[in-house]
Amino acid sequence: MKTKLKKISKIISSSFSDINENLKKYRNEIIVVKYGGSAMLNPSLSETFYKDIEIIVNAGIKPIIVHGGGPQINKNLESLNFKHKFYKGMRITDEKTLKVVQMVLTGFINKNITTSLCKKNLSALGISGIDGNLIEAKKYTFYEKSKKVDLGFVGNPIKLNTKLIKNLLSFGIVPVIAPMGANKKGVKYNINADITAGFISHKMKARRLLMLTDVAGVVDSNNELIGELKLRDIKNLIAKGVIYGGMIPKVNTCIEAVKKGVRASVIIDGRVKHALLKELFSSKGVGTLFRK
Repeated sequence: MKTKLKKISKIISSSFSDINENLKKYRNEIIVVKYGGSAMLNPSLSETFYKDIEIIVNAGIKPIIVHGGGPQINKNLESLNFKHKFYKGMRITDEKTLKVVQMVLTGFINKNITTSLCKKNLSALGISGIDGNLIEAKKYTFYEKSKKVDLGFVGNPIKLNTKLIKNLLSFGIVPVIAPMGANKKGVKYNINADITAGFISHKMKARRLLMLTDVAGVVDSNNELIGELKLRDIKNLIAKGVIYGGMIPKVNTCIEAVKKGVRASVIIDGRVKHALLKELFSSKGVGTLFRK
């Protein structure tokens, strides 16, 4: 135990007692990590991410990783001269785009993450929501001023094969999940990674949902980080424009997860090295925490 404490303390400059208290809190608990942005694209940050996961697993915590891949998908679509459009932050996904999404998410990104974790002597298994009937999805329905907007093969998760994930975790395997799903007829859907992570976190009764982003967290009108928010404060901050733009769907994902049973959700600055360790094992944290 002392060796683990020393290792973590050296990385995050936190006291033994602080780290030990948090270790007790999270040991044998499930956490869901949404992995994307700079933490994935920057080689130095991605290496510290994998190191963090190694330490977290060795500390007896059970992570589930859900990854995105927007920039990589864009790059591949552009190389194929495919036009790609977004509506309210959601990728409009026709049949050709869906094939590229599946190729990039499940064939490239998912396996790269799995390989990197295996290099840390972890048992990691890369799967998508399509595998093992992991995520049943239905077509995402969106209305703008009472008019239905068709986003194509974009889905919303409705059912999770929790038994499959529990079995993987019981064998000490780290599930690495690509955000796709299918309906009962086998129609495949592209699912937003944030939504997927939030959905899995409450279905698995996770202790924490950790959303790695490219921002410090929610900041106030003076650009100061808000360390913690209660659910009752959110609507007011959105109405005042303190929470706006692309932060709104991330915040809504965190809120929904907490409402449905996750103890707390956190939007974390993935540009900070060892952000996961600092959030889990330090009393200060590195983002904005949401709780009831």
